[in-house]
Amino acid sequence: MSLQAALSLFLEEYPKAITRTFAGDSVAEFIRKDLPEVLHQIIGANPRYIVHGSPGQGNWARAPWAAVYDRFITESAQDGYYLVYLVREDFAGVYLSLNQGITSARKQYGSEAKSALRVRATDFVARLGPHASGFFTGGLDLAASGAANLSAYYEAGNICSIYYQRDALPPDSTLEADFRRFVELYYILVSREPQLYERADAEDDETALEEEDLRKLREHKRVERNRKLAHRAKLAQGYTCKACGFDFASKYGSIGREFIEAHHLTPLSELKGQKLMLDPKTDFTVLCSNCHRMIHRTSFVHSVEEFRAKYLLKDDG
Repeated sequence: MSLQAALSLFLEEYPKAITRTFAGDSVAEFIRKDLPEVLHQIIGANPRYIVHGSPGQGNWARAPWAAVYDRFITESAQDGYYLVYLVREDFAGVYLSLNQGITSARKQYGSEAKSALRVRATDFVARLGPHASGFFTGGLDLAASGAANLSAYYEAGNICSIYYQRDALPPDSTLEADFRRFVELYYILVSREPQLYERADAEDDETALEEEDLRKLREHKRVERNRKLAHRAKLAQGYTCKACGFDFASKYGSIGREFIEAHHLTPLSELKGQKLMLDPKTDFTVLCSNCHRMIHRTSFVHSVEEFRAKYLLKDDG
């Protein structure tokens, strides 16, 4: 299915669907499965990104959506920021928007959440600089039927966007080009996260790296600090250091049980751009704290075996 056909179906069939029972409806299934697959195909084979579609939770949503999440930032629509197609409540059109997680903002800021979202959106636009030129910034018009509706919060959370009228959807070539531009815009925004540039670790200060290599090293560490990925890696790899064999539980007893650090094996040179493998079984290993810090000071980030041979194995002769 083409992107134009998917968006047309989204806009035309959803108003009819909400008059029917939610459970098991084919339009709801289309939004959850078919529309994300269309977007996946445009992005390509890139496990860095997750695509979800939502017609609502248990009941039809006033403003359904389909979103793309960068795992560096978020894996849900509740927090962080992400790329999303947002349908107006009157179904007159759809926005392609870089937007923000609403649930976490409401929990953190309460009645001031909309103001906070607008302020953060302004900051994100400033980070994008000239890359945001030509896109709409500021509040959206989702025809929100109430100030407490999620639509009203998405209106405030917009970073930048493009709007498509239902009766004047552009051709597939334009829609796909716009989508790819926004995926790139998302990537640029993620790459400018302050955490990627703060010297949070001692080895960063001590290692003479060029700025580009330092940025990639910090991206590498962001992968390792993704809690869900790290947890899966530990379940797959166990809790004994693959370099030196240290077992925290054997040394420290109960406080060391199931303690180990996840280490991502992709070489720094392959972290540039969007291709990023995130398989906890094949692209991670587990290391004790000492070996983990030390391997990042060597050229063997991608190979525990080479690290062991160079620094840990003693020559009997």
